[in-house]
Amino acid sequence: MTREKPPDKPAIAVVFVEGPITTGKTESGLFGGSSNSGSTTVRRAIAKAAADDAVKALILRVDSPGGSAIASDIICEATKRFKKSGRPFVVSMGNVAGSGGYYVATQAETIFADPATITGSIGVVGGKLVTKG
Repeated sequence: MTREKPPDKPAIAVVFVEGPITTGKTESGLFGGSSNSGSTTVRRAIAKAAADDAVKALILRVDSPGGSAIASDIICEATKRFKKSGRPFVVSMGNVAGSGGYYVATQAETIFADPATITGSIGVVGGKLVTKG
């Protein structure tokens, strides 16, 4: 006898970006939780939500001072791919969403932040002018 898989119930995916944003995987903190937000781990979580038809929306919970510009861009690109599915993408900011933490939120239709949330960015891309050789 074969059983038919019951239909998945509608869900909202919540992906956390907490602590410094780094390339690679998220690592465990000394006292539990995570010590960083690894771009590989966060990108995979967003891609998993995008691939799941039961997921009706994505909430990105950001509590990060930023970090690697490359890692932030990897996460931002993953949010762009999620948005192409036509489902809502919302950001909820914690105590801080600075620099790369702000950048990963830029694709959201709606951003929720407390009046005391420290947010903003001086830019995630920099350069310098070379006038010799």
